[in-house]
Amino acid sequence: MKKHVLWILLVVITSTVIANESSWLTVAEAVVKHIDEAEAAYAKGDSTEAKRAVVSAYFGVFEDRKMEAAMRMELGAKHTYLVEKNFGKFRKAIQQNAGAEQVALIAEEIRLAMRRDALLLDQAGIPLEVFKVNQ
Repeated sequence: MKKHVLWILLVVITSTVIANESSWLTVAEAVVKHIDEAEAAYAKGDSTEAKRAVVSAYFGVFEDRKMEAAMRMELGAKHTYLVEKNFGKFRKAIQQNAGAEQVALIAEEIRLAMRRDALLLDQAGIPLEVFKVNQ
């Protein structure tokens, strides 16, 4: 029941904040898009594309857009490490031809973590630019 209420709250907040292009929630939704693509590719039997989408979610968005750095600074290294572990768990599940249900559960963990943590970063007022190099 608690997860259901949290999910509804996240959906409402997501739809409100997503209009703000300079929010961490926008970055989180970009990660989620790749996670959705990975899950869909895996469901179609395309493990190569699924792994590519996970790598793109992690390195192409999560790290490249500095969400990982922002989380590490604001939410702590241990918390961030646990979130990051899910990306590896997702990739490994795909590599090991895990069941679709297991892959879907890991994907959902990532989606929830991205949205939850983006909301926390946005509420803390952490600007996207603060972690850019060569400012």
